[in-house]
This record gives sequence, structure tokens and C-alpha cells, in this order.
Amino acid sequence: MDGVTVDAALGVPATLNYLAPGSARNRLYVGPGGHMTTTQYAPRRVWIADGRPYRDDFGLDRSGFTLLDHRSAVADLGDAAELDRVYVDEAAGLVRQVTGADEVVSLGWVIRRAADDKRGAQPPAPDVHVDMHPGRADARLTATAPGGRPFRRAIMTSLWRAFSPPPQDWPLAILDYRSVEDAEGEPNLLLFVDSLPDPDNVPDIDDPDSCPAGSIFAYSQAHRWWYFPDMRADEVLLFKLHDTDHSLAWRAPHTAFHDEGAAGAHPRESVEIRTIAFFY
Repeated sequence: MDGVTVDAALGVPATLNYLAPGSARNRLYVGPGGHMTTTQYAPRRVWIADGRPYRDDFGLDRSGFTLLDHRSAVADLGDAAELDRVYVDEAAGLVRQVTGADEVVSLGWVIRRAADDKRGAQPPAPDVHVDMHPGRADARLTATAPGGRPFRRAIMTSLWRAFSPPPQDWPLAILDYRSVEDAEGEPNLLLFVDSLPDPDNVPDIDDPDSCPAGSIFAYSQAHRWWYFPDMRADEVLLFKLHDTDHSLAWRAPHTAFHDEGAAGAHPRESVEIRTIAFFY
């Protein structure tokens, strides 16, 4: 890392799901309480460094992510009605404050639970990905801009918060933008369905280029992984999914991972809310 000697003793080894060479027809189907992928993965063992001692070196425009102290006014972060009533506006206000944007639009929230009983939530996402592929970004940003108003810059972010007690069994790992080449990443179609298809009989898609898509990543020795152990409900991780300004850090690939060494770990419960910050 630029100008910093990282203590290799601070961190954990973990197995991450990278994109397998030759994987084709990459798709992620998301249905109520679960998902199914047609993508082939090649697990790789990596070292995930503890980012807490280096917190001041990170930033949205440097590494693609930042850890923030923030206490939510929401009493129960697992309550959908309270998220709609309070958290959406609260999160948008925080993103606007941090980015300095003129306007922030919510794209909705997702609750994830690692326990077997997910109570309608999604499981942790266990592959190295970004939720927006750059080839799909311009259309999404333009369609979301309030009133179709032209903008000079837009930043899509995820605001991620764990609300189960620490330590969590499936924390979030995030890849430092400074260790990722801009050309990395393959499209992974994102398909929301009422019921998950049969993995052995996946239907054809007439116009795959029109489907929403994220990016999935193959392994690189250059990748530098970070996580923030023992995250509490009064702190949040804000990271970029896309930034129209590519002269700065414009995305941060990420993944959930199983922390094998976390003694007494609690099943992870988290809420993430995606937003687009517009600058006019």
C-alpha cells in the first residue's frame, strides 16, 4: 500500500470465490429468500488484512471505500417498515454529507442473514463482485436521474451495516481499488425472479445485453483485501459501486467470507442500501 508497511500478522486467511477461467453464461438469479448462480467459480486462498489500524489511509476517492462512525435512529434494523420509514432518508442524508453531492437517490435496501432461518432475507453474497458493470452504468444513472436532469458526475454507492453482535461469522471483505486494474471484471447478469429456476434447465434470454449486470472478478496476485473485524451497529462501511469520474477510485469489488477463526461468532445480519449521488 502506498507509503504504508502493513503488519502481516493482523488479518485472517480466507477462501474467496473468484471467477473461474472459461466461465460462460454468467447469471445471478435472485428470488425470495435466496439466489442461484450459473457462474463457475475457482476458490482461492488469500490473506485479508485488518483495516482498522490503517483506517486513515482509506477514502472513497483513494481506495473506493471508507469506514464511518454513525449511529442510526432506527431501533430495529431488521424491521422492513422502519427501514422504509426512517433508514432510507437517513442513509441518503449520510451519503450526501460524505460525498458533497447535490442530490442522493435511494435504490433500495437489502437485509442479509447468514443463519439457516433467513426470515425472507438474502444470504451473504459469497463471490468477488461489484453490483454494477461499467457497461450498464450510464443507462442506469441516466434513467435514475430525478426528472431526467443532466448531471456532471454520479456516484453509485453501497452503505453496509452489520447489526448482529460481533464477531460475525460472515464479515465483508473489500478490495482496495489501488490493487485492481480498470479492465478487470466480467459481466454477470442480474435477474430478479419470483422463483429460482432449475439449475439444470436454465431458460434462454432473448436480449442479454439489455439485462442489468454486475461485475465478477478473476483472481490476481496484485489484489489487496481488507476487512474491519467486529463491526458494530454504530459504524458503517461506505463503498463505491460506480463513479463516472474514472480519474479517481471508481469502484470497490467486495465479497462476504467465512471467518474460520472467529471464536464464538454470531450469524451475520446486515443491511445495505444502495444509492446514487448526483452532482449538477
